Amino acid sequence: MYLHAMEIAAGTPIDSMTPDRDVGPSTFRVEVVALASLAGPIIFSQLGQVGMSTADTLMVGRLGAIPLAAAGLGGALHMFGVLVCAGILLGMAPLVSQAFGAGDMMRCRAVLVQGLWVSMLLAIPLIASCVYGGDLAMALGQDPSVAYLTGGYLRALGWGVPPLLLFMTFRQFLEAMGHVRATMLITFVGLGTNILFNFLLIYGVDGLIPAYGLTGAGYATSVTRWAMLFATLGYIHYHPELKPFKHVRLLPDRALLRSIIAIGAPAGAHFGLEVGLFSFAAILMGWLGPIELAAHQVTINIASTTFMVALGVSFAGSIRVGQHLGGGRLDHMRNAMRATYVLAAGFMGICALLFVIMPRTLIGLYTTDAAIIALGAKLLLWAAAFQIFDGAQVAGTGVLRGAADTRVPMVLAAVGYWVIGMPIGYALAFGFGMGAVGIWIGLSAGLALVAIMLLVRARIVLWRALEPVR
Repeated sequence: MYLHAMEIAAGTPIDSMTPDRDVGPSTFRVEVVALASLAGPIIFSQLGQVGMSTADTLMVGRLGAIPLAAAGLGGALHMFGVLVCAGILLGMAPLVSQAFGAGDMMRCRAVLVQGLWVSMLLAIPLIASCVYGGDLAMALGQDPSVAYLTGGYLRALGWGVPPLLLFMTFRQFLEAMGHVRATMLITFVGLGTNILFNFLLIYGVDGLIPAYGLTGAGYATSVTRWAMLFATLGYIHYHPELKPFKHVRLLPDRALLRSIIAIGAPAGAHFGLEVGLFSFAAILMGWLGPIELAAHQVTINIASTTFMVALGVSFAGSIRVGQHLGGGRLDHMRNAMRATYVLAAGFMGICALLFVIMPRTLIGLYTTDAAIIALGAKLLLWAAAFQIFDGAQVAGTGVLRGAADTRVPMVLAAVGYWVIGMPIGYALAFGFGMGAVGIWIGLSAGLALVAIMLLVRARIVLWRALEPVR
């Protein structure tokens, strides 16, 4: 059953496949309920993750435009690396979910162990990017005062890289088997920890703790990541039925490592292409000035918050598709695909209305700087324009990843984001004098194109494959 997804992606006929077990009727309504139930805790976990970034932005915003701009640049550079690594680790998800769907717990545990090896290898370049982040910011032509603060912030974040990647690995293992509430609760404990240490380290405590400013926010994030890892290990310890290392080969397994990387590397590249688009947009904003970069940081933080809901639905859709493939339940898989698109794009449509109705109010939650609010409100209107497309593209990515189809989506993302979206944004910003707004128009165009191409791909790989042979 582990080859189901690869057979579909390769175009092998699957009409002869039979279900491994009966899990109830296959209806769209049943799958929506099941998907929403699974997605809920994942969404809250994602919101908890982005909530840490939001807390940093809100609390650093009080320090002024330069620290806020540095937080935006540092966050963009760091999250580019983090999400590339996260995408590679997502190669575990279809392997674990399909094995779990087939009732093979030993396979699930084996994937976890090899995922831990992958995470430690990924930590090396990610830590290096934190150590030399300030030099990178200078090399990218950023304002020297912004680059200096960015370097200190990234060095502080570097201490939290190993626990972050280990936590992500255990999270893939747990969530792919349906243990989603645990990671949700752990993430929200982490959010509370992050806010507490932000207060202590950003502003300091008279006579006890010095005020570290933006660098303090980086240290607070690192402390939080260690706390979340230890909480995850505690959960696994007190749930012995998981037994993640029982009777499993602890040394590297070349075949399984290749399987994880073969699926995860394109997914990581896909994330890198998408996040790199927004990271490079932050660099372009820095060329325009600190106000533009600060306004971009606030706007992208708001858009990222809504995106976390669609991303959580996408992760849940990937798990449902993978589990149904593992069990040979093709009608269920088809309904899981439909439900993922409806929930993700539908929610983002509602968010688009809010962005249009109250842009200044939303931007004003982060700063009182009139210039940042005015520009941020304009950018938020363009963020509204791509909300539905953003929901659709992440839904398409999720259902295809559940079928282990990651290479073609990666190529489609490269074309949409970098061949179309970024050149349009650059030309409008600098060639036609539209500045920050022009960059966001390019972002919107790229996301729209990728969403359409992924929908066509999902139709070809999953939908048509399920049509009966006539």
